[in-house]
Amino acid sequence: MTVVDVAAYFPDRPPTWLKVGITLLAVLTVGGRFLDGAVSLPAVVAGFLLFAVAIGPGAASGVGKRVGQWFRGIGTVRRTLVIVSFAVAVAVLYQFGWVPVALLGDAASGGLLAVAVFVCVHAERAGGIDGWTADRPG
Repeated sequence: MTVVDVAAYFPDRPPTWLKVGITLLAVLTVGGRFLDGAVSLPAVVAGFLLFAVAIGPGAASGVGKRVGQWFRGIGTVRRTLVIVSFAVAVAVLYQFGWVPVALLGDAASGGLLAVAVFVCVHAERAGGIDGWTADRPG
């Protein structure tokens, strides 16, 4: 049996308080959906698994590292533009009704839970939480 070294899936620095705060807000936001009981459990599980693979093994792959490097290298303004463009594309698709919005919302909720688990495990593995932002060289 092969043992997988999960250390490669986590950054070499502790998470920041900003990441922890955003994660907490995300969990509180989707928490109401679960309390209402109006979620599709298969969609939540699918979203959780998809995000878990994307932020773990997917991000640690060669392609994932190149995409991450490109995204960090384009600067704050261009990153914001990419994120806003994605949000606009989702809003436009939402208007056409081609996509089952409720199922995608449930899958996104599962994805946010996967991110929350990732941040908690990251903080535990790193031994704590760092300042508000990551210290980056340069």
